[in-house]
Amino acid sequence: MSEAKSLHGKNKLILDATAGYRMMHFDKDNPYVLYTDLRSEVNPDEVQDFRQLPYPDESFRLVIFDPPHRTVKDAPFWVRRDYGGLVPETWQSDLRKGFKELWRVLQPYGVLVFKWNNHQFPLEEVSPLFPVNPVIQQVTTNGTSSDTFWTLFMKVPEQTEVS
Repeated sequence: MSEAKSLHGKNKLILDATAGYRMMHFDKDNPYVLYTDLRSEVNPDEVQDFRQLPYPDESFRLVIFDPPHRTVKDAPFWVRRDYGGLVPETWQSDLRKGFKELWRVLQPYGVLVFKWNNHQFPLEEVSPLFPVNPVIQQVTTNGTSSDTFWTLFMKVPEQTEVS
């Protein structure tokens, strides 16, 4: 299995495919993480689209997927600036493509962590896009009408993908 080589040839074990400003990272310069984002203004290690990545199959042991949770039409400026935005007409197909692509670059027995806030779209509309059934899911609430869901998947080779 190959490991993605990037940034001066260093092996990167972890892909954050929608890193943004790296707000949820403990170490925002972790040498094992490849921080990518579609938006160059957030200064990712590499500008990449999570729906179409240039990395070989099975390149990463851990993949982090924290896509925008709101559409560009619905989100206020500061949300679009900090988190980006989904295209209203294609958000479901974009997320489905993203899951498929991230699953492709994940190594066997690797872990995919998915974070979703149901501010605009409830998790019930997103979960049919999952590549497989999750191993665990935890919800955190902040006292408002929106909840954040942390979902963990493991790529078990014998597992049947959800279509």
